[in-house]
Amino acid sequence: MSKPYIGGCACGAIRYEISAEPIAMNDCQCRDCQSTSGTGHGSYLTFPSREAVKLEGEARHWDMVGDSGNVKTRGFCPACGSPVYLTFSAMPDLFTIHAASLDDPGRYEPQMVTYTVRGHAWDRLDPAVPKFERMPPMREVANAPASGDPGKGRHAGAPARGPAGCRMVGPHLQ
Repeated sequence: MSKPYIGGCACGAIRYEISAEPIAMNDCQCRDCQSTSGTGHGSYLTFPSREAVKLEGEARHWDMVGDSGNVKTRGFCPACGSPVYLTFSAMPDLFTIHAASLDDPGRYEPQMVTYTVRGHAWDRLDPAVPKFERMPPMREVANAPASGDPGKGRHAGAPARGPAGCRMVGPHLQ
């Protein structure tokens, strides 16, 4: 494993350190991510286990229901309002962070763009990154380059499916 992923909110009241490699890094152009980010997309790193996450500070939470009907919970700082992380009721082990919450956001390397059907012409993302109108088939996720490991699939042991066959990519469950 490389060095831990460290970050938090803008004011420093919430901090995290994650001692695992992400299983997915994606840009999402769904309306929920647009609203949360205040721009044309959200950028996320998803980790396979909350056990690798050290979280300090108290976040406020709000739940929303995704296209799948599954609940995702967004954690944000009550002091500065920064969005920091997401968790998923259907896949409780996963932990997703906002790329901009990293102390070193340069570590974020998007592997795919999801929900381009909701994208806007003014939100121009890297044309070399694979794009999907909604959720990609799992074989596409499995073949996406792993962070820091171009040309290889997702990390060994990464969950491909959750409860009831839900498929997961970044902040969305299908």
